[in-house]
Amino acid sequence: MHNYFVCLLCIDTPNSIVKIFYMPELPEVETIRTELMPFVINRRINRIKVHRPDTIGYPDAKTFVQELTNQKIIGLERQGKYLIFRLNNNHSLIVHLRLSGQLRLENGSKPLRFERVSFFLSKGIRLAFVEPRVLGRVYLIKNGNYPCVLKGLKNLGLEPIHPKFSYQYLKSKLKGRKATIKSLLLDQSITAGVGNIYSDEALFLAGIMPTRRANTLDNEEIKRLAKALRMVIRAGIKYKGTSVSDYLRPDGSEGNYQMRTYVFDREGEKCRFCNAIISKTKISNRTSRYCPKCQK
Repeated sequence: MHNYFVCLLCIDTPNSIVKIFYMPELPEVETIRTELMPFVINRRINRIKVHRPDTIGYPDAKTFVQELTNQKIIGLERQGKYLIFRLNNNHSLIVHLRLSGQLRLENGSKPLRFERVSFFLSKGIRLAFVEPRVLGRVYLIKNGNYPCVLKGLKNLGLEPIHPKFSYQYLKSKLKGRKATIKSLLLDQSITAGVGNIYSDEALFLAGIMPTRRANTLDNEEIKRLAKALRMVIRAGIKYKGTSVSDYLRPDGSEGNYQMRTYVFDREGEKCRFCNAIISKTKISNRTSRYCPKCQK
């Protein structure tokens, strides 16, 4: 499963406008998790309102509501880009934000624009699942059986911040691969939670062109890349994620990492290190940014 983007082309204007939307990645989803924790743990789900039934990925919407109502949230975890709410009956509520999903903390019952599912929790909290492009999904999985329902979760590789993520791990995943290093970093079975934003940033810090074939990287380059992946993911978490399209934190505020990126969303600007102009290219239908001088 790969990170992806969608272009919306507005053809009713004299000059067509292309807007690119980026999927929340590990730092964004982790920020949502940590900021939701104080408001949802040990709260009971008193009522659920499904505004758009096809947002329920599993089971059907009626069963989803029946089996989730009156359950208590006892834990909130994250695997890759998935949020997993642990319930007191050993079931799990799983949220995949996909391209533009948000989880917002609200009061009252009036739904937000594009609110697809409303979870009314104890103590007057409404957890709103907002999704303008109706790609995000929520799932109710019994007895921890989510790998059988969600193949993407079953096949996740290691996250760059996992204790076992190392140069040796990355080298083993890249060995003999002729695909571009950028496309392989987007492969969730290799580097879980990494997408367009943080792959661009890591490749810049490692001094590697995104167009390089993985089998051309030497050991030192792979070591630099493993270190860079850890660095940019940790920085993304520290600064509460990157808000360049739809990503918002649970309170509706933006993340801050977009003001600190080295190459992502900076095409046409000067490199922070060498003053060369940041360029962009398409790799497997994805836009990649890079410095033509710092990266080889």
